[in-house]
Amino acid sequence: IVITGGLGNLGSKLCRHLLDTSSSSSSASKLKVILVEHPSFINPTKPLPHPDAIVLPCDLGDLSREGGGEKLREALEGADALVHFSAVNPYPNATWGESAESMDHAFNIFQLAVICKVRRVILASSNHVMGGYKDDTSHGPRSVHPSSVPRAGTIPLNPALIASSGDAVAYAAAKLAGERLAMTLGQLYGDVTTFVVLRIGWCQPGDNLPSTLSAAGSPPEFLSKAAPTEPSEDDKKDELWFKRMWLSNRDFLSYFDAAIDLVVPTAEQDSARGVHRNVRKGFVLVNAMSGNDGAKWNLDETEKWLGVVSKDDSLA
Repeated sequence: IVITGGLGNLGSKLCRHLLDTSSSSSSASKLKVILVEHPSFINPTKPLPHPDAIVLPCDLGDLSREGGGEKLREALEGADALVHFSAVNPYPNATWGESAESMDHAFNIFQLAVICKVRRVILASSNHVMGGYKDDTSHGPRSVHPSSVPRAGTIPLNPALIASSGDAVAYAAAKLAGERLAMTLGQLYGDVTTFVVLRIGWCQPGDNLPSTLSAAGSPPEFLSKAAPTEPSEDDKKDELWFKRMWLSNRDFLSYFDAAIDLVVPTAEQDSARGVHRNVRKGFVLVNAMSGNDGAKWNLDETEKWLGVVSKDDSLA
């Protein structure tokens, strides 16, 4: 399995889980996990997520030999699955320039995966693709489906928070572009390479406890400037939104485990209609948050396709 952004928060968690599970398995063949990371983010003094992990330095924006593209292609030619986490800035304050570079990452690695005939490609997309439903009172609990019309960006009610944490519009645009490319490639090459897109919720670094979620929507160290110290009523509303889009470590790992192995349709379904439909030939897209009480995210398709029922609730 090849994981891009492999030394980041989510890549490290998934790597550790996969290799721990493999080492405890009775299977004679042990899993090989390759972590693709930009050379500038590789710290040789920092321990790897797992001692059996293999790190491959590569700039996904430059797939020339100098950028590491040749070694990446070699890795993909022997891979069963690719999990794509990499982004130039993985937080809501991403600029449009960073968003464009993140699109390059997705476009390059997806096309290379198809060329190398990787069986399964998994994109970690984002709930921010649908963040525009946040303050829409016409949409209640469980009303936002994976087939709902995208509304990119999650705009805080407090203008001061926009300055510190961003509005996620540019960040979400890159994720949405990756989704649509995955959809197209799945339709064209789904006989060989299939795509699963998970619109994940907020999964914080480390223990990822609900108590550390905030209206900022990002860890303090990744804010453009300090968030307001005294929360307003608007901040409290936004904090509830972010608590309802929480993704626990346990649910995160369960969703990605299932995404590696789920059976994706390899033919277009006759009953499938609609430009935003989430299941097509070679392509499945689902929401991936925990089962947080009162959340707008609908998890019916998640349970149907992944066969996983969330075990956690940030408001329990």
